[in-house]
Amino acid sequence: MLSERRWKKALAEHEVLVHDCAAQCERVLPADWHRAPSPDKWSPAAIMLHICQSYEIGRDAVLEGRSMRLRVKPSTAWLWRVFLLPVILWTRRFPRGAKAPREVVPDAMESDGLTQDAAVARLTRVSAEAAIALRHAAGQRPAPSMTHAYFGPLAPLTTMRLLNAHTRHHTQSLGRLAGEIAPA
Repeated sequence: MLSERRWKKALAEHEVLVHDCAAQCERVLPADWHRAPSPDKWSPAAIMLHICQSYEIGRDAVLEGRSMRLRVKPSTAWLWRVFLLPVILWTRRFPRGAKAPREVVPDAMESDGLTQDAAVARLTRVSAEAAIALRHAAGQRPAPSMTHAYFGPLAPLTTMRLLNAHTRHHTQSLGRLAGEIAPA
């Protein structure tokens, strides 16, 4: 069955990406953990919080019906879902300058209190919960969807694939920060 193969592929990719993300997180020097590379960028702690919040939104959308608020016109969301989202999922790259939806912009106080160990533990827990919830939701009829701020309603498999692309994107950012931020 094609759908089952797609799920197996997405879930296998998810496990690798979460492992890689945790490894990059652990590579960040403790002195750099809460330091942003520039005023308009997030610290590694804020990036990890953002990734965790994204998984929580995906999980909560299918378990509790809580999603993001649509921030664009429905017709714009449809266009972006039909034309832009497939490109993001295929290339595994996000457009330059893409802004995080409000629901997943990391709170400065929360990220300032986040340790590397706590970030890895939270990532491991919430990513697993999201994967289980999304996979289970895909089997329901009708399957619950997640509303994305810019793409509108997304099916569970599409949500999982977008979370994978998102985690990959920020894991690369963490890798650059782990190698670029010099000790204070």
